[in-house]
Amino acid sequence: MKMPSLEESVNRLMAVSGVEEFDPDTPLTSSAVDSLDLTEWVYHMQEQYPELALDESIVGEINDSMTFRDLHKKIQEDRVVGAVANDG
Repeated sequence: MKMPSLEESVNRLMAVSGVEEFDPDTPLTSSAVDSLDLTEWVYHMQEQYPELALDESIVGEINDSMTFRDLHKKIQEDRVVGAVANDG
């Protein structure tokens, strides 16, 4: 199973956080979601997509400029690097 799309990930984050609007290009620290919402989203991702090997430490990597789009891309890139490392 592959990584869910950005749109699917945004929809799930909105569902767990209860926000009605969310712009994936707004810095996360300026958005309506907080670290608890993101951690809840990570737990959902762990349950639905265990092959991503995602853990809550990624929430700690968020800085003042990181957007949800950046976070989603980082997870995708980490997954590709991990897959290559496991194949090699």
